[in-house]
Amino acid sequence: LIIIVISPKYHEIVTNASFFMENDETLNTVYIHKQLQNEFIQNGARNYRFIPILFPGAKKCHVPSWLQSTQIFTWPRDRDDILRRLMRVEKYNPPPIGELPTIVSIPI
Repeated sequence: LIIIVISPKYHEIVTNASFFMENDETLNTVYIHKQLQNEFIQNGARNYRFIPILFPGAKKCHVPSWLQSTQIFTWPRDRDDILRRLMRVEKYNPPPIGELPTIVSIPI
């Protein structure tokens, strides 16, 4: 699983990459973003590994467009859901399967 921390600065860097190519940190950020996007596209736009998390100050508009269709978490509000996702634990467990109903046919 890969956590993608979404912030206004992250959005600015990956959408305006040509303006931020002056240091290795931003080059790495843009490179990793492109690798993540390529994996998402290769998987047929299905999200198998990414956990986008909005940090304080970020809004849904800061999430890359290719991730808009996936579940987006907000930190710290969704802390428990994020931990459940990382641990692969379901929030709700289905009840046990009960006995099969008895079907009685009545002739007409």
